[in-house]
Amino acid sequence: MADLGSEAGEPKLDWVDGLEKALSRPEWLAQCEMEGFEILKQGMRHVIWAGMGGSVQAVYVLKRFGLLDSPFLHIYPCDSTDPASLNRILRRIEREEQTWSPSSPQERTMMIGVSMGMTSEEPITHLEWFDGLLSQLRIEGREHHIQVMTLPGSYLDLFAEARNCRRVPIQLDGENRTPGRMSAPATRVFIRPAALRLLAETMNQDPDRRPDGSLLRAVLQRAQDLYGLSWTMSEEARRAFTGSNPFVQLGAVVAERARAGKNQVALAVSAEWSGFEPWLEQLVEESLGKEGKGFCIFYGDQDWKRLSTEPLVLGLGTAKGTDIQLQLPKTVTLTDRLGVLGGLFAGFKLTVATFGYLHDIVFAGQPAVEGYKAYARKYRDAPGDVPFTALQRDSPAWESLCLDISSLARGGVTPELDRQIALRGGDPHNAADVLAAVLALRARKPGALRYVDFTFNGEMPETLASVFEQARRTLANERLAIPAKIRTGPSDYHSTEQSEVDGPDELVSIRFVAYQHEAPVAGRYSDKFLLAQARGTQQAMEDSGRWVVMVTFPELNPETVNQLGRFFDAVSNKLDLFLQSMNETTDEHRAAHRNQKISP
Repeated sequence: MADLGSEAGEPKLDWVDGLEKALSRPEWLAQCEMEGFEILKQGMRHVIWAGMGGSVQAVYVLKRFGLLDSPFLHIYPCDSTDPASLNRILRRIEREEQTWSPSSPQERTMMIGVSMGMTSEEPITHLEWFDGLLSQLRIEGREHHIQVMTLPGSYLDLFAEARNCRRVPIQLDGENRTPGRMSAPATRVFIRPAALRLLAETMNQDPDRRPDGSLLRAVLQRAQDLYGLSWTMSEEARRAFTGSNPFVQLGAVVAERARAGKNQVALAVSAEWSGFEPWLEQLVEESLGKEGKGFCIFYGDQDWKRLSTEPLVLGLGTAKGTDIQLQLPKTVTLTDRLGVLGGLFAGFKLTVATFGYLHDIVFAGQPAVEGYKAYARKYRDAPGDVPFTALQRDSPAWESLCLDISSLARGGVTPELDRQIALRGGDPHNAADVLAAVLALRARKPGALRYVDFTFNGEMPETLASVFEQARRTLANERLAIPAKIRTGPSDYHSTEQSEVDGPDELVSIRFVAYQHEAPVAGRYSDKFLLAQARGTQQAMEDSGRWVVMVTFPELNPETVNQLGRFFDAVSNKLDLFLQSMNETTDEHRAAHRNQKISP
């Protein structure tokens, strides 16, 4: 287990007893509360939390659960290189601060840049934008508006050192032995936002109360009570724990199903726990999607029982339509809610470790994503525009949409694809016909197409999300009888890309990007890194032999959204014809083969 939990020979297992260690050092918890106290005493009302993957996913869960915002403090997760995401945050701050305008950030906003990976660069771009904005507006004491939490020697650490930004360690003991996706609840990734929320309410009631760690202690103790694993356990007690713990049992059940080719888990959650799913998806797929192994997490409005892939339906807070349920305790107070959530964060790591152990998967590290990061840096730093233009024959169109299948062309797929399109009377210049043929061709091979993903690079408006949800339902669930993921780049490249590049090779990835993006309403921020990430991930998928296509268009606007809706309708209709024709051809070949065998 020590080897499976190590990266480059260094153990990354401090998460195992992180809660206990924090509880054993009350001065650490008091220090964390003091850090939050000082931020609030400065008059900060808004905190932009800039991070990627494990550095921000737990914060998103807290945000979705309503555990971050109060009349006294608002925290805004930020994990996109689309200027539109920054604009959304600025406009939200403007709504909260009626006297503030986007062209002049007020004195009560702070940005905290967080990186639990050595090579994450997105938070640096956010900090540069924010620092430049403060400088442009001649805000005094800029150093009081910026803090950094990161690993020693990381890209973000070097950036902060060069600019004399205030830095605090992510682990409470200052070590670097916790993967980012396993950082909650025992590191500052969870503890800092929890402390800020608890202190904001407490200080409003008692402004002179000095932090002593008791607020955090109550939360972490509740989490530890639910987690249950302790370094003080005897060997016999550990064996009993392993045999009875629901998270360990879940890992064993999923591992056994995966051996039988059923490597999908679908999440059904109650309204109370809705919003937890992306955190678990990242934990599982970034940890286990390696060397063709692992399992995939799905959620959203999908009819699991109709799917041919037979996912295990796991209920969180609900038993309706599920195969297995985790019964979650009722919560009333803010402290209890934070504590139970912390217990969930801690418990599911045991599920991942169990699966990794039973399938011999190193669950620390995420080596497959380094390729796309290198490509993204290359495309971003090169002069000129990011190169998306493919060969003309590889670029069928639909209205303003262009379908780039050059990755399949370089993989040697297009001759058979062209043949299938011609046999079925399709148009090789029609993007809907070509995408339908891609899906049908992939589906023809047993086990080769068990899910699709729709990945939009940039800030996804609700109208576009609705289009993807409809495509997931009709194209994936109904036509292909498989589940689908709806993803957003670059945020999900830090969550599920490891699995897509190196995990089970049984998908078609359909990616989308606009060439032009909304300009920032304040400060300077380029969309070139966003475009470079879109192109870099496409190239990394191609290098791994994965089936990936890219839909490009000039810009995202209401008409483009409508075009995408019509495009998916056309793909679904064509796919019906292609699948039916391929099935008929297969039946004819089988019949001919039988007749040949029995002929005299």
